[in-house]
Amino acid sequence: MPELKLYNTLTREKEVFEPLMNESENGKKYVGMYSCGPTVYSTPHIGNFRATFTADLIRNTLKYFGYPVKAVMNITDVGHLVSDADDGEDKLEKGSRIDGISAWDVAKKYEDIFLKAMQALRIDRFDVMPRATEHIQEQIQMVERLEEKGYTYTIPDDGIYMDTSLVEDYGKLMGANYKKRLADLNAGERVDIGGKRNPTDFALWKFSPRNEKRQMERDSPWGIGFPGWHIECSAMASKYLGEQFDIHHGGTDHITVHHSNEITQSECSFGHKPWVKYWLHNEFLQVDGGKMSKSLGNIYSLDDIKAKGYSPLDLRYFYFKAQYSNFLNFTRDALEQAKNERLGLIKKIRNLTPTEGDDDFQEKIYAALGDNLNTPKLLSDIHLALSYPTEQTLSVLKELEDKVLKVGLFDPVIEESIEIPEEVLHLAEARKQAKTDKNYALADQLRAEILEKGWEVKDSKDGFELIKK
Repeated sequence: MPELKLYNTLTREKEVFEPLMNESENGKKYVGMYSCGPTVYSTPHIGNFRATFTADLIRNTLKYFGYPVKAVMNITDVGHLVSDADDGEDKLEKGSRIDGISAWDVAKKYEDIFLKAMQALRIDRFDVMPRATEHIQEQIQMVERLEEKGYTYTIPDDGIYMDTSLVEDYGKLMGANYKKRLADLNAGERVDIGGKRNPTDFALWKFSPRNEKRQMERDSPWGIGFPGWHIECSAMASKYLGEQFDIHHGGTDHITVHHSNEITQSECSFGHKPWVKYWLHNEFLQVDGGKMSKSLGNIYSLDDIKAKGYSPLDLRYFYFKAQYSNFLNFTRDALEQAKNERLGLIKKIRNLTPTEGDDDFQEKIYAALGDNLNTPKLLSDIHLALSYPTEQTLSVLKELEDKVLKVGLFDPVIEESIEIPEEVLHLAEARKQAKTDKNYALADQLRAEILEKGWEVKDSKDGFELIKK
């Protein structure tokens, strides 16, 4: 197999990927991969989908390199509190209050939206997509195991907590100076830790409040309650991938708390180190150089992107423009550039006359993806190869499109000769000028007028195309 190097957050090094299946004593027959999936309480946004895209990229690259893969992505539908820690309202209960429907209906509603958006982005369903609510017993069993080993304590009217002071390497995912970071936290009076013994202790099982009926609660050996957010991922990942597996992926925001807690409870429960061999984290998607914020009105859903005249595949192509481990800045101009590049590639491929012979395109593709999924280099190599393509170039690109890119480079096109009304052409030319002037509001208005007249305008490298609806 070609060499694949991945940046491992656990070691802070780029390492040659050596799956557990290569170690004969463990009996693994596939690469096991787990990704933290959505908490289904509101409409997912384009930042959420960068993480989902990264999971898809990791899964597809492993398969492209010839590895058998079992990929798991969870659906969090209970227990994720608004603080992302151990206090505050459950996000599903909050969603229920906002939408005026049950927490169960909230979960179903937004899971469906997420799955439909995945399909539009050509992200195949993962092999297993378990819901937290359907794996409560596994979570309870894991807490019981930790309790039996002496790692837990109870805070009355609160929950069962993990005592992190009993774990020598708690926080190791945070990097080489993790002990100093934890010492600084423990030495200060920076946060109210309530009844916790240590600031880093975390809930394994939360008790339902007295005299209050939660929509999502279960009986347990400790009384009525619900699982902690962190225990859900450990229990589901290990059920489907075993007590040790190859890759755990998620956003960089999970390193300090969620993933550090997953490692601690899992390694203490199962007695294996490392629980996961490689930890991969994607960076945030920024908008106009800053964080996404409701107050700034810059949180965009996939429907928002489509309403502005872009295909979900334009957004997918845009995600390839930065390496997953680096920040990616979303702007209207950047998405427009991605769209034009994608359409330009499609047009170029349709009009190519390849020469006979071989080239080194395949080796370059392996080298780019093998360098910690270097997607900007991948795109650069594609554009360069299409300058002087051989038949082998197109064959390699077709396989890459089918297995990794999935941005519509070889989608069939139905063409027909239809006379375009002069009025529609005038509106399209006016819209082109508005976009040149970066007057996007006017451009959107003109697009809407063109749609009302039964035509769709699509931007191209040479200007625009008009398609009869």
